[in-house]
Amino acid sequence: MPRLLDAGHEVHCLVRAPVRLFRHPWASRVGRTVGNAADPAAVAAACEGVDAVYYLVHSMDGPGFAARDRAAAAVVADAARAAGVRRIVYLGGLQPEDGPVSPHLASRREVGDVLLASGVPTAVLQAGVVVGAGSASFEMIRHLAAAAPVLPMPDRAWNAVQPIGVDDVLHHLVACLDLPDHVGGAFDIGGPEVLSYVRLVHEYAAAAGLPRPFAVPVPGAAPRLTARAVAALAPVDRHLAGPLFESMAHDLVAHGEPPTGPPPGGPTPYAEAVRRAVAGAAPVPGELVSEHVEDVDAPPDAVWSVVSGLGGATGWYTVPGVWALRGAFDRLLGGPGARRGRPRRLVPGAALDWWRVERVEPGRELLLRSEQRLPGTAHLLLRVDPAGAGSRYRQRVTFRPSGPLGRAYWYAQLPAHRFVFAVTARTIAGVARSSRPAPRRTG
Repeated sequence: MPRLLDAGHEVHCLVRAPVRLFRHPWASRVGRTVGNAADPAAVAAACEGVDAVYYLVHSMDGPGFAARDRAAAAVVADAARAAGVRRIVYLGGLQPEDGPVSPHLASRREVGDVLLASGVPTAVLQAGVVVGAGSASFEMIRHLAAAAPVLPMPDRAWNAVQPIGVDDVLHHLVACLDLPDHVGGAFDIGGPEVLSYVRLVHEYAAAAGLPRPFAVPVPGAAPRLTARAVAALAPVDRHLAGPLFESMAHDLVAHGEPPTGPPPGGPTPYAEAVRRAVAGAAPVPGELVSEHVEDVDAPPDAVWSVVSGLGGATGWYTVPGVWALRGAFDRLLGGPGARRGRPRRLVPGAALDWWRVERVEPGRELLLRSEQRLPGTAHLLLRVDPAGAGSRYRQRVTFRPSGPLGRAYWYAQLPAHRFVFAVTARTIAGVARSSRPAPRRTG
């Protein structure tokens, strides 16, 4: 989106939940239609007056994803043709040269075929592992690299793949708008190297400054079983991890040249793409994350007033007694417990109950580090952003475990942890709403 906007294009989004759109700083610069890609009326409205459609939809969220993808692609193809759209650009997946294809890759190819059959000039860009924060494949790689010193890997992890940096993918996507109308078809895009999946993990670890894990092949590993194991180590749903692991059974190498030529300066090497991704990734590799986001019908200063007043006699707006119990256990371990105390000013280095202030941006963000005895390092980020006429409150707990014991601790307490911090987030939002001044009446 930022690339298209910065290039001077007018952009319109089809969005299921507008609140997700408003999380982005560019939200006010785009038009929007509320709906989903399977709704013919919503898609028709979104395509009206549009010159080009970017189709970046996949639905690997459980059984039957191929049928959902096929139906949505047909709806978009029909609407684009009826609206007189001049170009469709679709990002799919690299395909093996021969042999049977996994359901995931078969679905990617089928969606491309549906769009190509629309009659609208269509560019199907086929990529392997996209190296960038947020890419599901890349998220698995970076979390596996930090998971353990010994890493069991399915034997298919030694197959070949041609990764591509997300900056290169964005270049190709935007450049497709300049293709002549008669140019269409499926085009492979990739980086300059062909590597094994194990090499992707090892070279990621080297670029990120992590110890290189020792990969142990597990012959005949079942993708579903492997997907469950990966879901426990990385923030990737098993319904997504399963099809991705099935696709590792193939060598996925780019053939031919992209229709728009190479990116400026040539394709980005894998190590450089990893360095860029690590620099822009949040959280950093190895951290486990739990996050709550609340949209608040109150101005940012009202929400910040509640956030900056946490701790001490005010407490933390959560289940009564929970922190006192946790503090009593911490004192048995020699920690500070749930001590009560607020500094006169929130400044880096100040103690706030059992937290230490690491960063503060008045009116916007507070980062705290726990000083309780834990098998790892825990941080709490509390952030307030403007969102339309109100605010968005983001509360993120990150935990960097110290070895397997730290990971076991995180997952053992995760259900209770999520509940406790969800209560905190909702209550902070509620207190901020109730504290905003009532509108003046004139007459």
